[in-house]
Amino acid sequence: MKKLYLLVSILILASVVLGACQPAATPTVAEPTVAPTQPPATMAPEATQAMTLPDLGGREITIAIENAYLPFNYVRLDTGEAEGWDYDFINEACKRLNCKPVWVEFAWDTMIASVADGQFDMAADGITITSERAQAVDFSEGYVSIEQRLLVKIDEDRFQNMDEFAADTNLLLGEQLNTTNYTAAADLVGEDRVIAFDTFGLAVQALIAGDVDGVVIDEVAGLGYIGANKDQVKLIGPSLSSDQLGFIFPKGSDLVEPFNMVIESMKADGSLDQINTKFFGPSFAVAESNIGPGAYAEEGIGTEAHPIKVLFVPSVDAQVIVSGGDIMAQALHDATGFFYDVSVPTSYVATIEEMCASPSDTMGFIPAFGYVFANQLCGVDVAFKAVRYGWSVYWTQFLVARDSDIQTFEDLAGKKWGYPDATSTSGYLVPTVMFQDAGIEPGESVETGGHNQAAKAVYDGTVDFATTFYSPPLKPEGETPWVPGQDPDIPADMIDSCALSEDGSQLLCEGWVVLDARANIRTEAPDVIQKVRILTLSPDIPNDTLSFGPDFPEDMRMEIEQALIDFSQTDAWDQSIGSQDFYNWTGIDPATDDEYDFVRKMVEASGLSLEDLGQ
Repeated sequence: MKKLYLLVSILILASVVLGACQPAATPTVAEPTVAPTQPPATMAPEATQAMTLPDLGGREITIAIENAYLPFNYVRLDTGEAEGWDYDFINEACKRLNCKPVWVEFAWDTMIASVADGQFDMAADGITITSERAQAVDFSEGYVSIEQRLLVKIDEDRFQNMDEFAADTNLLLGEQLNTTNYTAAADLVGEDRVIAFDTFGLAVQALIAGDVDGVVIDEVAGLGYIGANKDQVKLIGPSLSSDQLGFIFPKGSDLVEPFNMVIESMKADGSLDQINTKFFGPSFAVAESNIGPGAYAEEGIGTEAHPIKVLFVPSVDAQVIVSGGDIMAQALHDATGFFYDVSVPTSYVATIEEMCASPSDTMGFIPAFGYVFANQLCGVDVAFKAVRYGWSVYWTQFLVARDSDIQTFEDLAGKKWGYPDATSTSGYLVPTVMFQDAGIEPGESVETGGHNQAAKAVYDGTVDFATTFYSPPLKPEGETPWVPGQDPDIPADMIDSCALSEDGSQLLCEGWVVLDARANIRTEAPDVIQKVRILTLSPDIPNDTLSFGPDFPEDMRMEIEQALIDFSQTDAWDQSIGSQDFYNWTGIDPATDDEYDFVRKMVEASGLSLEDLGQ
């Protein structure tokens, strides 16, 4: 499909054997592939002796190959051995030329360009000889002629040839992108009726599944697929075009002539026919499901090339999150050996969308409402809930200026509202539900960009009230801890004493440590307690979550979960997610999805959906 796709005009036992086509893909260099252990078909040495071939003196020749293109090159899953037409031909050719093949997996997309640049000595991948390609590389003589044909499902009866196919505008072709087959298909039916696939095998599987109605394919490759899927696909109609396949070399390569000579030698003694029969004949039965991905294999999750994505919602300063997140990532790397990439998407919605778009390699620190939407959208699954100073729940606080005339929840009607982000659980979603239940409609609303900014907006007087997260103050040892139902604010007789600690790390009021959002602006507004008060709190909200993408590998998840539990017991935790300036998680508890049913009810009551967030 990328290179071949023509009819193999080779007479074998009075029958015509056909050539193949080739695919495309993202370039990735792998370690040299071990040559096949199975010897090629028996050769005829007496015929070879009639032609004197050059001696390459044991020279190593690097050969780019996909290892994912039936029947030319592939690696069997059951044996791990590399096989295919290319291997048998070149291994025999190097016996005759006294050279050593060094096979290197490389994807199709940039294979020709990489050979042209001299990265490889040659490429063998069923490459169609074209005048355009010949401007960049040198071709060998054609070693096989191939016909492009139409591959369809075995029970196809709506059309008999390409003309009838093209006449029905509802029919679609599936082709590998950047191949001669794709170009031919677009010319035949128009590009709007051609569905592009990353690999040739995916196009054939789409045909079998009924997602497309036909595949323009090199007959050689088509015969290979029919051999492995006799009861599912067939070739129909006459040849659509005929081309030659050849090996490619850098311009001016001294290998062109030796390979031209060995091609003629193997044609003359019948060995080429024997290899063609083996791989292009009806006895070939290796299926796409029997081979590995070759050059298209993805790097394993958790490797340096494919790190696990650790996503944090932007509820506090992004730089604080990244620096603290990096501490966590390093601790997890030390414990698990996996690599991690910390990032802060631009919004809560963006965080959820990223987890759903990358379901197998993401873990995210997302609030309760966000978790419910993510679980509903794509099955994101909770692992832990945050613990803050012994609490696995938290609250929304409604902040107003201390000298404001707003005294009750109902007084918020018509007032200017500052909220962190439209997807913040405590900052927006819970207050929205509470307003709806109470029949209160605030006035102008302003998205401030974060909990800190919302608290600062009240301090600056740019909004009448703000909604942020609330965590109860930490009292000195020996004093009775705060419990729900008590006044959430600092006692009135302590307010004047509230000030920064000596090192600036805490906001203290006669030994009480302020832990709600006001404490996060203590440096720029050290008198925030004197200027901003808490009007009221919301009902309990389940704490934020650490959740995993729906397809995250279970064994890796278990390792990471244990590593997080261990990390939460270390001092480094307090410099990371446990920092008061970060998420202020003092610990984690295991969590289950049903613990967030209350939040689901709130979502249902509000009528909100993910699409509504941020509107």
